[in-house]
Amino acid sequence: MAKFCTNCGKELEENAAMCVNCGKLVDNGNKKDDKKKKKGLPTWAIVLIVVGSVILLPLILIIVISIVGYNIFSDMDTKDHIDNNKILAGTIGDTLKSDDFKITLTDAIMYSSIEGSYYTDMPADGKEYLVFFFNIENISDESEYISTYNFDGYVDDNAVSVKYLMNDINGIESLGLDLSPGKKASGYVAFEIDTTWKDFEIQFSDSSWDDEDTLIFSVINEDSTQSQGA
Repeated sequence: MAKFCTNCGKELEENAAMCVNCGKLVDNGNKKDDKKKKKGLPTWAIVLIVVGSVILLPLILIIVISIVGYNIFSDMDTKDHIDNNKILAGTIGDTLKSDDFKITLTDAIMYSSIEGSYYTDMPADGKEYLVFFFNIENISDESEYISTYNFDGYVDDNAVSVKYLMNDINGIESLGLDLSPGKKASGYVAFEIDTTWKDFEIQFSDSSWDDEDTLIFSVINEDSTQSQGA
C-alpha cells in the first residue's frame, strides 16, 4: 500500500524516512519509547551473586552444622563424664577406689606441734594440724605418681590448702611418690586449721579429666561437738 507525504502529498518510496520532494520527516510509527530496552542487572553483579552463592552457602552450612554438632557432642561429653565418673565417700577405716588407686584412710589425728630430730613444726596461734594417714595401693597397669597435691581440703565447707610439714610422723612421710603397678605405700596429708573446726572433708582426685573419680573422706571434730553439747 502506497504512502503519501502528509505535507506535499507526493508519493513516498517504500520505507522512506523523509519525503524527497519537501524534506518532511516520515513518521513510520517507531517511537523511541517503543525501542526502550528493559534494564537488568549488570553482568558483574550476576557473576558476583553466582560466585557468592557457590562459596558462601556451603560455608554458612558448615558453620551451622559445626555449631549444632559441637553443642550436641558437648552435651554428650558432659553427660558421659557425669555417668562414667563417680563420687565415693567414706571416713576413718574406709577404703575407696579410683581407676588408679585403692586408698584407705587409716587415721586422722590433731597435733598442736610435730617434733622432729632437728626441727619442730608449729602451727600459728589458734590453729592446729589435722593430719590424715593413708595406705595407698596402685591398682592400675602403669606406674602412677601420687602426692599431697592430689588432695583438696574443706573445713566447714571452706577450702583450705595442704600444709607441707618438714618432719615425718612416726616414720610416715608426707605423700609424694611413684608407685609401680600392684605396689603399696603409706603417707600422710596435713592441713593447718582453726582449733574450733567442726567438719572436715578431704577429697582425692586423679589428675586426668578422662577418668577422674572423686573420693571424699569426712571426719568430725568430736571435741568441738561435745563442747557445743555441753
